Amino acid sequence: MLQKVKDITRSILEEKQADGVLGLIKGKWNIVQPHVFDNLRQVNNLVLEPKWLLAKMAMTVLRSSPEGYKLAVIARGCDERALTELAKRNQMEKDRLLTIGIACSKEQAELCLCQRPYPEKLDTGEPVAGVDPFADETTRDLLAGDGRARMEKWAHLLKRCIKCYGCRNSCPICVCIPCKLEDEVWVETGMIPAEMISYHLIRAFHLSDTCVACGACQEACPVHIPLVALQRSMREALRQGYGYEAGLDTEMRSPILYDLFKKPAAGQVLPDWVNSMEKGDES
Repeated sequence: MLQKVKDITRSILEEKQADGVLGLIKGKWNIVQPHVFDNLRQVNNLVLEPKWLLAKMAMTVLRSSPEGYKLAVIARGCDERALTELAKRNQMEKDRLLTIGIACSKEQAELCLCQRPYPEKLDTGEPVAGVDPFADETTRDLLAGDGRARMEKWAHLLKRCIKCYGCRNSCPICVCIPCKLEDEVWVETGMIPAEMISYHLIRAFHLSDTCVACGACQEACPVHIPLVALQRSMREALRQGYGYEAGLDTEMRSPILYDLFKKPAAGQVLPDWVNSMEKGDES
């Protein structure tokens, strides 16, 4: 797969399909870091591992480049979904972007509990079956019980938070300026631990219809809060209740913004935890 990606990268640069290709490079002292490949000599040092989310970086590159600059991105499934969401929200121009789609391995999919470990536009690699994140014991436990029981579990977990902003900074979709999580009106600054409701739940609901289930927030958390379980539960509620999945189509409108009161299809049976979310279970 690596050789195929190198060949595609060279072809893009030779044929001037894009001005640069964003991916990973292994440099001095074998340090791997993101890099925009803009000449053929560099391509020999291109690597694919470790997993590194590139969508927000692609947005930054395009914003800082001259008009007409085109960028190709070596994209896993979560990268492609994040790029789609950023384009949908007018954070980048879709016609300035190309992707080189790569499939994640079975091991990576299981590590991330990923339901879609491959991009829709797949250029190389064999797509593996997705993983059901709700079969994971930790996720199941966090979703078990009524609203009060779930809130108690999350309150206990979120007390670990040191408000480092790692979840916000690593998220490929957290791009709002100014950020509400730095607004004194909503989140008191200089306070540790964070105010659980105003910090984490504001962030969770703000991303409920844009989360692409990449797991970056959880990977960045220094105190190991299972943040992605919270995001996945809302993502699944939107999928089952409204047929909506973030990151699949720039034309797919969010039910949070347009169709919040649409009822499930006739005969559709939703899991108990989805029903309780939709009813606003306060028990």
